[in-house]
Amino acid sequence: MKTEILHRKLERYINGEALPAETRQIQTWLSCTTSEQQLTAAEKMQLEQDILREIQADTAYPLFYPKKEKPWWQKITAMF
Repeated sequence: MKTEILHRKLERYINGEALPAETRQIQTWLSCTTSEQQLTAAEKMQLEQDILREIQADTAYPLFYPKKEKPWWQKITAMF
């Protein structure tokens, strides 16, 4: 399948506008995990971090999951 067609179908699927046949096709396509090349653990971790950064950049992710702040007593002891 051409990239343009896949892009349009995937966009409709993400927006919830896909037809049932397209939904099944996309779900089958996404669940196909067998490939000739297996990623190493480091490559998988890098891919995971890249995807997470994209999600954080495109959404209000920091608003939902703010960074955990240090307790007040650790802030005070760090000053000394």
